[in-house]
Amino acid sequence: MRPYSNTVEIFISCVPLQQIKMRPRFGKTLEDKADQLAAEANIRLPDTSIPGMLRREIALTVDQIQRLRDRQDEQFRRLLRLECYVDTDLMQLQQRIPRYAPYHFPEKEKFKQRLFDIEKERRSLSLRIEEKTQGLEDRLLNLINKHEQLDI
Repeated sequence: MRPYSNTVEIFISCVPLQQIKMRPRFGKTLEDKADQLAAEANIRLPDTSIPGMLRREIALTVDQIQRLRDRQDEQFRRLLRLECYVDTDLMQLQQRIPRYAPYHFPEKEKFKQRLFDIEKERRSLSLRIEEKTQGLEDRLLNLINKHEQLDI
């Protein structure tokens, strides 16, 4: 007996993890550039110059984006684990249902509704995280542009 649904099994077996975690090319180059600028920032020594302050803000924004991604991964793992538990309970329930049970078995419907709620929560979480990421990437692009204008 599998501890997860057929959908989860197909998804896990067909879609490589690298493809799931892939981000748009522009966002990757933007973060690579920000990482280079953040590496130049010496946070321990106070640099009161404008480029130094911008580099610290860039380092902070890169750190915020990374923490957001880590939190996203943790929340998606939690939702996947919860989905596996509910689906396991549903499969075990199906084995216990009498052969000539009513078509709409209340417990079965409750578990199916819980799976739909988990999927709705997953979509909502994806949308919120995407909005937050876009805001941070916009801020990062703005800071990098300001830094490049000052270095010219």
